[in-house]
Amino acid sequence: MNVLFVGKRFYTNRDALREQFGRIYQLPVHWARSGVRTKLWLLDYHTREIHRLRDGDLEIVSTPLLGWAGLRQWGIEALASQKPQVVVASGDCYIGLMAYRLARRLRARFVFDVYDKYDEFAGYQRLPGFDLFDYLLRRSDNRLFASQSLMERVGYQVGRDLIVPNGVDLRRFCPLDMQESRRMHGFPEEAIYIGYFGSMEQDRGVDDLVAAVRGLRSEGVDIELLLGGKPRPDMDLQQPGIRYVGNVPFEQVPTMLACCNLLSVPYRRSAIMDAGASNKIAEAIACGRPLVATRTPNFMDNFPLQAAQLGPLLAEPGDIVDLQRVIREQVARRITVGLPEGMDWPAIATTLAVDLSLGQSRLSGEGVRQ
Repeated sequence: MNVLFVGKRFYTNRDALREQFGRIYQLPVHWARSGVRTKLWLLDYHTREIHRLRDGDLEIVSTPLLGWAGLRQWGIEALASQKPQVVVASGDCYIGLMAYRLARRLRARFVFDVYDKYDEFAGYQRLPGFDLFDYLLRRSDNRLFASQSLMERVGYQVGRDLIVPNGVDLRRFCPLDMQESRRMHGFPEEAIYIGYFGSMEQDRGVDDLVAAVRGLRSEGVDIELLLGGKPRPDMDLQQPGIRYVGNVPFEQVPTMLACCNLLSVPYRRSAIMDAGASNKIAEAIACGRPLVATRTPNFMDNFPLQAAQLGPLLAEPGDIVDLQRVIREQVARRITVGLPEGMDWPAIATTLAVDLSLGQSRLSGEGVRQ
């Protein structure tokens, strides 16, 4: 079985190529390691760089989405002597459409990886009378969902749809010594830190977290916010109680998380957040730190056992006073939860390879949805 995985190079402020980040890199690399002949084609919206390399048995090509290099690579894949029987697309609807047309030319199975609600992305354009997201959902042979909520919203179809969670690299994200990590980054050993590292759009709830920490400090609670990521231009991070460390390189995130007494995922409700399944939730749990989270589908639908274990130690989304309550209680009680079984990337990739029959020979065009 030959597999072509077409994905977005830069997503969620990370570089899938250089940082080997997320499902777009981890699924194909583990398939290749298990003996499935796999090629990863990354499409780059931000640079004109072209890369050709290997990671063990995984062949990797990265090209700009637009321009001659991308068109040339599409032609190379369409005319390859060893044609893929399965084409997987992950990243957004435009990458999905390119991969879908390629799959149909090759008479290959088309697998659409819907790790987010792509029609809510800022760059998505709805044309009069045509919804590309809906078109790809209808035309795909298999659909992969990171989020239970999004799969149910789209309409679950037995035998066609699969839940593929956003996993964790357990070699990186694991309980690390707090004081050793603080010495590594030059942080004081006695501080009490609540940490957040990631995107800072308004629906991520970082503004609520900043306000909650400010309120607690005004009441005499000795706590600081250790904050990393790319801030919005309107955010004021130069205030007492915030230690902003910039957009931390991915390889440093585990030790930054380990510096914290508590880790926070303070999401608000929104269409895109409610349909998502954020990497940082599983990463925070894997690090073994007490979690301060909100009652959103992003957490409760994807981690129902952990949500039940925390129970009242979950804050209402967007409620700063309730967020302060949970922070106070977690500073005192330090309740942690365990990671669900099978959340590591090798296990996820192996299960998906079986579900998609990637280890079994299939005739080209078998089961193709026209």
